[in-house]
Amino acid sequence: MKTCLVLVGLGVGVRLALALGTDVYFDETYYWQWAQHLAWGYFDHPPMVAWLIAALGIRGTALLCGLGTGVAVWGLALDVYRSRDAAWRALALWSAVPVGILSGVWATPDSPMLLFWALGLWALYREKWVLAGLTCGLALLSKYPSVLLGLAFMVAALRARRLPAGAWVTAGLGLLCFLPVVLWNASHEWVGFKFQLNHGLGGR
Repeated sequence: MKTCLVLVGLGVGVRLALALGTDVYFDETYYWQWAQHLAWGYFDHPPMVAWLIAALGIRGTALLCGLGTGVAVWGLALDVYRSRDAAWRALALWSAVPVGILSGVWATPDSPMLLFWALGLWALYREKWVLAGLTCGLALLSKYPSVLLGLAFMVAALRARRLPAGAWVTAGLGLLCFLPVVLWNASHEWVGFKFQLNHGLGGR
């Protein structure tokens, strides 16, 4: 337990040192420009990171997302393993891996996506369908690959041959949250979807 607490503390310290002691890097300036012109979508990503930067600033966005993701990881592990020791181990592991550190330092679409993925998984595990729908929808507003969270849940449900009725509430709310991004893309020649498709397939 002491080792885990030390790792968590070191992770927090490293995040703060990097966040407060380094300059804004070029991707963050790109998203900051978005935050000056808020919309329901942009050329290559949904709008969540721009909304958060507009409200919290660049470093505030990263630090809040990093903190929230850590809390969700701890809570999910506690529910799954019924052990505070396991929860602290999970948080220590998350605090030590590069993605866990950097998502709490740099304000990119990955930062809110990881936050809402973690919260969504926690809500799904607890069968809090409304909360799961909202967090999955917010993940979709953060980054398009968040659709994989819903697909993973459907595959797991099919393998278990159990699709709870509340799951339809989750799916409906998630899609409702994402609808404005779809409408924005429809009015902009599907530029965001085309970019992601070409990017994912190695196109130019």
